[in-house]
Order: sequence, then C-alpha cells, then structure tokens
Amino acid sequence: MTEQFSNMGRRRFLQGAAVVAIGGGLLAACGDDETKDDGTGGTTPAVTSGLIGLTLNGLNDYTKGVATGVYKALEGTEYKLEVVQVNYDAAQELAAAEAFLAKGVVGLIIQPNTVESAGAAAEKAVAKGVPAGNCIWPGASESDKFFVGVAELDSVQGGRLIGEYLIANATPGKVCVVQGVVGQGFSERIDEGLDEVLKDSGFEVVVREQGFFDRTKAVGVVEQAFTAHPDLGIIVAYSASMSNGISQWLKDQGKDTVIHISSDADEEMIGWMKTPYQSATRYYSSAQTGLIAANAVLASLRGETPEFRTVVEQVIATSETIDAIVEANPYMFMDYKDKVQNI
Repeated sequence: MTEQFSNMGRRRFLQGAAVVAIGGGLLAACGDDETKDDGTGGTTPAVTSGLIGLTLNGLNDYTKGVATGVYKALEGTEYKLEVVQVNYDAAQELAAAEAFLAKGVVGLIIQPNTVESAGAAAEKAVAKGVPAGNCIWPGASESDKFFVGVAELDSVQGGRLIGEYLIANATPGKVCVVQGVVGQGFSERIDEGLDEVLKDSGFEVVVREQGFFDRTKAVGVVEQAFTAHPDLGIIVAYSASMSNGISQWLKDQGKDTVIHISSDADEEMIGWMKTPYQSATRYYSSAQTGLIAANAVLASLRGETPEFRTVVEQVIATSETIDAIVEANPYMFMDYKDKVQNI
C-alpha cells in the first residue's frame, strides 16, 4: 500500500511541477497585449508580472515548506513574491492581507490562521479584483466564493487514519491530544475523525488542548497531562513543530514506551521517527499545499478558471516508510530552502 501511494504521489507531484513549469513558460512568453475574458464579453490584459503576497499563519518548518511550494510555482515567471507570517493571530492575518492589497499585489495566497480571518482577507482581495488562493482548505464555508482555488486536505480522514493506526498498534488506554489552533477548522476535523474511530474502542481522550503549533506550549500540555494522568500511554499531536518538542521531552523524561503520533513532517521530526520517542505521523506535504494554491492564482491571472479543489494526499508513515514517502512528496522544495529561512 505504501509503495502504491509513493508511486501515485510521485506521479501526481511531478505532474503538478510540470504544469507549473509549462504554465510559467507561457506566462513569461506572453506580452502585455495578452488578453483574457473579463466576464462581460470583453477582454482585459492578462497579468503577466507583478507582486504576489503570501501570508503564513505562523513561522516554523511547516510554513517554510508551504512557502517553498509557492516559490516553485512562480519558477520561470516574471512575478515577485513577498512573504509575511502573522503569529497565529487572526487580526494580523487580515491586516497583512490589507497591507499587501495596499501595495498593489496582483495575487494573494493565504495559509489560513482561522477560517473567518482568511475568508475576510480573500473577500478584500476579490473587491480589488485580486485572485486569492487557499493553502489548506478544511471544508466548505461561506468564504469559498472568495477563493479561486484551494488545497483540499481531508482532515476528518486524517483523524481516522490516526485512530486506525492506534487500534492496530497500541494497547487501549488514555490519550492526550495536542491540537493546533482551534478555529482554523483543521484541528476540529482531525478531532472528528479520531473520535469517530476511537468510539467504543477502549481508547479514552482524557486531555485535549491547543498547543498553537509551538513546541514549548505543546510540551506544557503534555506535562500537565502526565501530572493529571501518570498512566497516560498515548500522545497525538497535530503538527511536527509540536511533536519535535514532545519527542525531546519524552527522551529527557526516559518515557520510551509512550505511543506518540504526529501530523505532517519536517527534517527534525523524521529524525525522531527513527527513535522510540515517535511512532508514526499522518503525513502530507506542506510544500504541495503551497504549490496547489499558487497554481490556482497563476491560472486565474492567465485568464483560466482553475479547479477549485485539488486534493492533498495523505498517508500514515512510520520509521520504515517515511523516507520513501517523503521522496515521493517532499515536505519542502530544497532548492528554495535558503530563501525561506529568514521570513
């Protein structure tokens, strides 16, 4: 199954990159007189250059991976990219989008902090005729009409995958869940799938708290969980950025029998997966989410109507399978790693 996923993922991922390369070539080749339908029967010039803004919900290796996907999409074009991160703050997310629009960006790409703030930012973009793409779409909402395309990640299914792994590999017992940011629509949907599978299974979620994608805050949640439940045997965290801190804490405490599962991946986490302190992850590529959202914006600027939803692939990865899975769908385009280090 893993080999099938890896082969399928590699084909789709490389096909996506090929579309970017072809699209980029077309964009670079077309001149200022290139036109697109303006929706009224007339035509307006296609936008072939200019500034594109990217807002990241925070700053960690995951969001840097998202940014490399956007850089990959813009490869070979005449667009410039500016990136800001908003410290997991909804008001900052909207303010950053407004600042980009005031600068005259021709496209806006959003890695949402919350559904509401990302939607409000996209609505502002639409009002100025600027296409907006969404790097991680949790599901249908009133904001959908403001985005030209989204990277669709089925987090309910992601939660199911985590739950199924636990049932197959762990002894039923107490579970601590470390969420990301409640309000994104991301953590809540993983919760939904996880709870669905674990219902009546003997596994009991005794702690469920936000870690805000921060390793220190995530460790705080875990410490408090063990204080309240010394017999806790399972930790599920919803990001590599949090799991890295948790793995280090488990090692420092000598807790090498705890089942610890994460979501997504980065370089540090892959190292922890080769130790007793992390068992598995629900893997998907953050770079792919940026690539998808940016592709949608570029297609709109060319005058095309992009697919609204493009699925982000996901699978449970273990120490035995993680290397092959990451090779097929890298979490970061390493050619752009240096460009995203100082966002």
